[in-house]
Amino acid sequence: MNIINVDIITSQNDALWADVSYLVNEPAPKPVLVITNENAPANPADDLLRKMLGACHLNAGQYHIITLKDGQKAAWHQLRELLGPKIILLFGIAPTQLGISALFKINEPNHFNDRVWLPTLSVKEIETKQEAKTQLWNNGMKPIFIEKKFGPLSA
Repeated sequence: MNIINVDIITSQNDALWADVSYLVNEPAPKPVLVITNENAPANPADDLLRKMLGACHLNAGQYHIITLKDGQKAAWHQLRELLGPKIILLFGIAPTQLGISALFKINEPNHFNDRVWLPTLSVKEIETKQEAKTQLWNNGMKPIFIEKKFGPLSA
């Protein structure tokens, strides 16, 4: 007779122990990590993302961009060790996809794990919702990257 008949860890959560290095082209520490979904290199939404990063005075040597499929999981603890970011931008990515159980305010800087997190809508949604784009810039990106309220960028 089975007293307890439940899965402790489902196969869906096994992804949080899987190697994530395949997601990264260049595993070198950079101060900013951008994690996005619904974004392909030939997609116009990618242009918007790069324009937004350029408006923050970031060059390609200062950030990594990782694309996750809808529902795909990647272990935050591995990304942290592999890339060493200080600022994490989440475009359409829920913290649970990274194995993080935390509630973040959207379009505002959040402190978690000694880092600054900025969650927002997907790039495609930001592209069509001017109010969200304005809020992201004024409440999130501008204070972090232009006004440097959270300190200078450093790896």
